[in-house]
Order: sequence, then C-alpha cells, then structure tokens
Amino acid sequence: MRIKIDHIAKIEGHAGFTADIVGGDIRGARLDVMEGARLLEGILRDRSIFEVSQISSRICGVCPVVHTLTSIKTLEQALHIEVSEQTVLLRKIMMLGQILNSHALHLFFFSLSDFFGIDNDMDLIKKYGSRAKDALILREFGNKLIEIIGGRSIHPLTPTIGGFLKLPEKAKLTNLFYQSEEALSAAKNLAKLFSSLKYPNFMRSAPYASLHHLSEYACYDGMIKTPTEVKVAPAEFMDIIQEHQLQNSAIKESFYHGKPYMVGALARINNNHDQLNSEAKKALKRANIHIPTFNPFHNILAQAVEIVHCAQEAQKLLRVILQKELKNETRAQRDELINSKLKTIKGSAKGIEAIEAPRGTLYYFYEINSDGMVVNCNIITPTSQNLARLEKDLEEYLPKLADKKTLKKEMEDKIKMLVRAYDPCLTCATH
Repeated sequence: MRIKIDHIAKIEGHAGFTADIVGGDIRGARLDVMEGARLLEGILRDRSIFEVSQISSRICGVCPVVHTLTSIKTLEQALHIEVSEQTVLLRKIMMLGQILNSHALHLFFFSLSDFFGIDNDMDLIKKYGSRAKDALILREFGNKLIEIIGGRSIHPLTPTIGGFLKLPEKAKLTNLFYQSEEALSAAKNLAKLFSSLKYPNFMRSAPYASLHHLSEYACYDGMIKTPTEVKVAPAEFMDIIQEHQLQNSAIKESFYHGKPYMVGALARINNNHDQLNSEAKKALKRANIHIPTFNPFHNILAQAVEIVHCAQEAQKLLRVILQKELKNETRAQRDELINSKLKTIKGSAKGIEAIEAPRGTLYYFYEINSDGMVVNCNIITPTSQNLARLEKDLEEYLPKLADKKTLKKEMEDKIKMLVRAYDPCLTCATH
C-alpha cells in the first residue's frame, strides 16, 4: 500500500508525505519538502555586519526575533562586545513574546483540531470559543512585547550590535505589565485544556538537545545539554552536528553523533523542567506525564506548559525592568566601540552563538574581517535539526497504525498529526 499526502496543512511552509507499506514493512517514508532554494547564507556573505541581522530576520516571518537576536549575539561574540544587563533583559522579553506568539498559534489553530478530527476551524472556534479568545490574547500580548521593544512585531528594527537603536517608553512597558496578568490567566486556561487531551501512545528513544542555564529556564543563554553529553558551549556542539544536504531538496538534515535528534519545547522541558516558573510547574504536574518523556506528541503538551512559563516570566522581567532607569547609549558611542574592536582583528574573527527559538535551538556562525564584512556564515535552524528525527518517527509510527488495521484516511490523519506535533518551519529549514 502506498500512502501519499500531497499537502500537509497547518504547518509553516509546504510539505507532503510519501511511504510504501509492504508486508507491514515501511519503505521510503519521507517528508516531501516543497520549498525552493533561498540562498540566504550566500546573500549574507560580503555584507556589512551592520546590515546582516536585518537580512537574516527575513528567513522567517513567524520567528524573526530569534533570527535577529542570534545574528546580533554572534557578531557581538566575534567582536568581544559585552552588552549591558538592560540589553539582555529587553532581549529576553522579546524572546518570550516570540515564543508566546508562536506557541499560541500552533497550539490552538494548528494542533487542537487533530484531537477531534475537525476540518473546519470555525467549528473548532464554536466548540472552544473561550480558548480561542485565550489564544488571541496570548498572541496579542506576545506581539506587543516585541513591538514595543523592537519597534514592530515582525522583523524588529531597534535591536543592534551592542544594544538598541531606541529604547521602549516606560509608560508602554507599564501597560504591558498590567496586561501580563490577563496573559498568564489565558496561558493557564490553554494549558488546562491541553492537559485534558488524550495523546497517542507512541514512545521511542531519541536524543534531545537544548540550551541549559544554571540559574534559569534557558531561552537566551546557556550551554547545550543532552541526555548523554557533558554540557558544552554552542560552538562545541555545532562542531558535533553533522549536516547533510538532501538530494533534490534545498534542505540540509542535521545529525548528532551520526543519529537523528530532537530539539524544541519537548527537549527543553525534558532538560530544564525543574527550572520552570511556579505556575508552569503546576501545569506540568497536571499534565501527569513522566519526565523525561520520549513521546513526540508530547511536544504539543510541552508547548502548552511553556506558554504558562513564558507569560509568568514576562511578568517577572517586566517588573524588573520597570524598577530600573533605562540608559540610552548613543549611536556614536556604539559605532566607536565597534570600530575599535574591528581594528583589533588580525585576518578574521569568528563567532558562534545559539538562542532557543520556539521550535528549538537556533545556531549562527559568522566569520568577519577587519573591514566589518561577513566572510563566511552558517545557520542551523531547529527544523533542519528535527527533520531526520521526524522522518525516523514516522517510519517507526506507521507500523503501529498498520498493525491496528487502521483505515487509510485515519492513518493519513495520524501522520499529519505527528508532523504537526513537531511544529516544523520549512521556510527556516530552506534558508
């Protein structure tokens, strides 16, 4: 029997699925990515360090914040520039907004219908009108966090090497703080809903990796943690990752010690669950799952727990930033610092950094010269890391469906559900 799905809806980008089942054996299970080459890494070469972060944010319209900030953070490492506590706080708040926005979209509008077999989203909204409102509250709150700090919610304008071109107004940050309680309530409502759902029982062994920080649930900073590896710096882990160009595709798959691995909300919860905020710990306890969990469908549940954490964390960081007097650094001061750092470069300087995107760890590598031009770069996105593991999961999951004499339509629905559980971003993967 051949299973061929021409289009999988409710994912970021375009993909289908093909597999043959012969005598219960799965042959050639693969995700057919229908995205053309975009060549962003080539476009970034021979560009000024002052413009590459604005270009790299165009890799994705769903998660431009993390591309902007990881790009800037990598350039700062190459230049040995340390940013202020104020800058780090504002960047972290932007990242919380990015995760809230993305997770709320995926949870309610992409994944929830899979649990009920609802094809029409209007029927889903009628069934769960209050939860639809909660998802919209979270998306609006997340967008506002980004917009007020970053200048706009998509492709932010204000983040730059060394800080921000313009600081947010205190009054607007105060309004966000007052809105945070409503956002936290909405997040808890959504988490309760997703804790009550019945997830397919599919356990498999798979390495997972994420940032880990000693004193906080890692999002912006940290070492790379896996179940078996001593925690390593992003640069060391990027050396371990093996990238392979897929034949007839614009995507490169990534392997960890030669094996497919998983990044994203599930990896973060498995690695860092003890550092969740108090309300998120309650949400995780309510979910009643054993940690670490190796069920990829639980990535959906992990995202539901994370929105509670991120809403509460945004509230905490807003309170901290409001107690500080925001100090504006002039553009002239930043340019002088950057130019002085460029003069110290002998030949070239390299930087490797990572930040947790909604879908997993995003890695950037830049090599720059003393003229402030990018000589070389490499970007490893979460979906390019997850793709090999997703295909392996599909290969292992299909026989379980076939053993149960599942109808072809039901089998196709389960395949789509597993793909959507990973929340892939195929435009990021084809950067």
